[in-house]
This record gives sequence, structure tokens and C-alpha cells, in this order.
Amino acid sequence: MDIAAAFPILVLKGLLPVAYLAALVAYGRTFFSDRARENESETGPKTGLMGVLLAHSALLIAITLRFQRVPLWTLGEALLFLGWMLAVLHLLSEWSAETRRLGLFTLAPAAACAVPALFFLGDPIALPPDYLGAWFIFHIVASLASYAAFSLAAVLALLYLIQHRNLKQKHFTLTFRNLPPLDKLDRLAATWAFMGTLLMIASSVIGAWWVRRDSLRGMTPSEAGIFAVLAIFLGAAIARRALGWRGKRHAQWILLGFAALVIANSVLHGFFRY
Repeated sequence: MDIAAAFPILVLKGLLPVAYLAALVAYGRTFFSDRARENESETGPKTGLMGVLLAHSALLIAITLRFQRVPLWTLGEALLFLGWMLAVLHLLSEWSAETRRLGLFTLAPAAACAVPALFFLGDPIALPPDYLGAWFIFHIVASLASYAAFSLAAVLALLYLIQHRNLKQKHFTLTFRNLPPLDKLDRLAATWAFMGTLLMIASSVIGAWWVRRDSLRGMTPSEAGIFAVLAIFLGAAIARRALGWRGKRHAQWILLGFAALVIANSVLHGFFRY
């Protein structure tokens, strides 16, 4: 890779971990303060988040300009884009929930994707022309966006279960006092799980059309596993509306769906990719 052309990417690769660390420290200081509710108006977390989004977006743009394609096709690029989607969804979740007390937990998955991704960003790769089409790119983007939404829903569902257990056991710790109430965690988890379901449906429809168009046969175990994931989340959404599944039961189904997602994209893919 030419050093001059790669210089902006190298600089941004160095800045991104620093930006995430600064933001997480700011969120952590807000959350673990004895006056977390009163400190929500502090500018530190907001400034840190803006720094993260600027550095992360700039790195994606720099990679796009350098390689003249959407950065989705290598492991590093996919993780980097997934991390960016998680950061954007964190921003939307923070705005809709009107609280910054979740930031330490909902921004951490973005950092967990983005920072390791930096070690897997490599040289340009040659792609078939069909893979550069708008519909196929939308299929990949929708798929990664659904993963981000499911990940955020899983974090919120886990926080719900922790809060629920602490309430039952009357463990009124600092963490219990500073997390949002159970009903807000339940609504947020349900919202992002449902958004992930819609995005995965869109991705699956485009993927099925792509397979039919190119007369491809069969599907890999990991691709079949994605439909199992979709069935779990779609079933949970329907049961929430029709059967009144809320709270603990709904949170458990979200975590089950997320576990299936991890298995479909790591274990099955690893076992059957050859």
C-alpha cells in the first residue's frame, strides 16, 4: 500500500481507539457517580460520542476513497462497519431514551467491534462486478444493521434481567440506582429487536432474490441458521403483541435469539466453511 495514499487511514486508525476510550471513560464517570441522574447534562459523554462518530465515519470514508468501493468485503471492513452501525444505534437509543446512563453499556459493543477491526484492515481486493451492485450492497448493509440492532437489544435485555434480579433480591446497589427503570429497558430492548427483525427480513428477501436470479442451489448451514434467528425474533415480536410477552420472558427470548445469531455466524460458519 502506498504510504502517502494510506496516510489518512493510518492516522485515523490511531485516533479511533483513543476516541472510543475517551468516550467510554466519560460515560463511566457519569454512570458510576453518586449523582448520575443529576450528571446526565454533563457535556463529556456527548463530546466523546461526537468524537467517536467523527473519527469512525472519517475512517470509513477514507477507506472508501482509497479503494473506490464500499468497505464491507473483508473481515476488518465488516467489523468496522458493524461497529459504526452500533455507534449510530447507540446515538439513536440515547436520544429516544433521553438518558446517557446506558452509554457505558451500549457503546462498548461498538468499541469491541471497531478496535479489533483495525488489525484486519488490509490491502485492496478484487471483486466480481455483480458484488458492486446497489442491491447486493444493500443486502449486506441491511444484514449488518440487523446484527447491530440485535446486539443492542441483547445488551438492553441483559441489563433488564440484571435489574430484575436485583429488584427481586433487594440488592439496591449503585448500578441498580443508576440504570433506567425496568419498563424503559423493556421498551428499548423490544424496539431494537423489532427493528433488527425488519432489517433481517429485508436482507433475507434481497438475498433470496439474488440466489434465484443467479440460479444458485442450496444454502450453507450458517445461512440456514440465520432463518432460525429470524424465526426466534419474529416469534418473540408476535408473542409480545398477541400474548403479552413482556419483561423477563421477552428479554430471555431476545438473548436466545442473539445466541443463535452468534452460533450461526461463528460456530456454524467455522465448521462448514470448507
